Amino acid sequence: MNIGQLSIEFLLLALRIAVVFLLYLFLYQVLRVITRELRMSGAEATPASEYGYLTVINPGQTGLEPGKRFPLNQVNTIGRAMTNDIPLNDNFLSAEHALLEWDGSTWIIEDLGSTNGTWLNGREVVQPTPLTYGDIIQLGHVELKLSR
Repeated sequence: MNIGQLSIEFLLLALRIAVVFLLYLFLYQVLRVITRELRMSGAEATPASEYGYLTVINPGQTGLEPGKRFPLNQVNTIGRAMTNDIPLNDNFLSAEHALLEWDGSTWIIEDLGSTNGTWLNGREVVQPTPLTYGDIIQLGHVELKLSR
């Protein structure tokens, strides 16, 4: 072997090592971005709401994670239809199941004629009913907690 062949083989080896190094560096950067995005998609990424949140206690059949928070507006519709402010994919919910409204001093929940009813702290809601932070709302198999 002459010196020319050795230098070409050394150069090819160095290029192979550099390509492998760059490939691992690229994969490392991709994993960093994915990890950061997953962290941000948790509860920290929930937009702030001056009215509070509905926090999932028992997700029922929805596939939601317990602890998922839905930011509240002054008026909120809850139901199975995707047009609701808080859509919950549970077969035991009506398309438009309940209405949660802030009247300026307290929260009021109203069942919108659902088939399976709306429950507040274990009692059926038969007329518009006031509620406070910490109360548990059950719609179908889903349980939500009113929180700040």
